[in-house]
Amino acid sequence: MKQIYLARAVLTAAVVCSLSQVAFASGGKEFFSQDYAFDRPMKGYEGQAGNYYCSYQRHPNRTCATDSRGNQKCQVKGWTLRQYCY
Repeated sequence: MKQIYLARAVLTAAVVCSLSQVAFASGGKEFFSQDYAFDRPMKGYEGQAGNYYCSYQRHPNRTCATDSRGNQKCQVKGWTLRQYCY
């Protein structure tokens, strides 16, 4: 299942690269950002993708609870892979 999401992220980057010709015609590149949700951390990537520079960053989704003594306990409930292309 995680390969499907990662393949989807790579496909999105390829589409972004194909749209770059339209952005260049108007005088500059566009900025793209998209989030992908996973139950486990995925490997990030940073580098050139066609005419764009893309970065995939991992961010934990935390839920926190405070007990009666005021102690805070947090757990990671999932992960977000955030894609930035510019």
